[in-house]
Amino acid sequence: MITEQYKDKVFFSQLLRTDYPNIYKDVCEILDANNVAHEMLPLTKDYWCRDYMPIQYASNRFSQFVYNPDYLKGKEKYITDVDKVMNKIEDKNFIVNHSSLVIDGGNIVVGEIEQPNTYTTKAFIVMTDKVMIENEGLSKKEIESKIRDSFKPKECNSTIDEITIVWLPWDKKDVCGHTDGILRFVGAQKDGKPVVLTNLSVYDDGIATLMRNVLMEHFYVIELNLSEYNELSWAYINALQTRDVIIVPGIGNTKLDNEAMSHFIALYPDYRGRIYQVQMKEFIEKWGGALNCCSWTISEDMSKLHHDIENNYRELDRLYYGF
Repeated sequence: MITEQYKDKVFFSQLLRTDYPNIYKDVCEILDANNVAHEMLPLTKDYWCRDYMPIQYASNRFSQFVYNPDYLKGKEKYITDVDKVMNKIEDKNFIVNHSSLVIDGGNIVVGEIEQPNTYTTKAFIVMTDKVMIENEGLSKKEIESKIRDSFKPKECNSTIDEITIVWLPWDKKDVCGHTDGILRFVGAQKDGKPVVLTNLSVYDDGIATLMRNVLMEHFYVIELNLSEYNELSWAYINALQTRDVIIVPGIGNTKLDNEAMSHFIALYPDYRGRIYQVQMKEFIEKWGGALNCCSWTISEDMSKLHHDIENNYRELDRLYYGF
């Protein structure tokens, strides 16, 4: 799988630039300063590129799920025709696996760890079990099989990586049921166990405990410990990450914004000097999404952007061998 720390190009809906020019300008200035390529996606019907655009899993290979969320029933005018968008992206030789599963991209948080003494990785996909409802008639086993099949070349008889699918309980108060506001991957401990950052304080104790218990079965769980409660603080988890930068949403609370930044700086030492914050309280309050939601990130085959030596070697391995 190609996870966020290997992505080197960012796409945004053209609507973000039109409707929120200050946010778009602030983000793009950071990307430009760090030589991160970015473009606009045409023909989009809303801001949420992450939800409807395909998910990259190898060099030029992508998995496309069906974007037909139940929360847009009766509001189909906001559903983007992804095929039309993809056809407008110039000079891209994308190979796309089309899945029949109904899944929002915001409900697919991917991480990976290297398998010891091998040249392979183990991937983790964290989702809420809202997927079960969206794909009624399919068993959990069938859904998992279809997900794994979507992340392998059609001509290949085995999956690229070992994939573990982790199911979190869906909090019905969150109509979207996405995981990209619940957790994000940080890296791996010396024992190889992956680490995730969460902010479960925004959930009721019961559902938060259930989520935490599930996550602890697979990961070291680090809580984003803030000095006070704020209903928008989930947005910190919904940061934009590329190979070269992390941009954390600000929620207009100076104290908490600074605390969140301190956590990110401590947890991502490889990004020293390349972690930024962009204020977007109005956007978050109105739309219930943040920077991960409104961006689509990919890794380009022939990228000439600056990055460190370690990531360079790992990226070349991915693009050459497809893992």
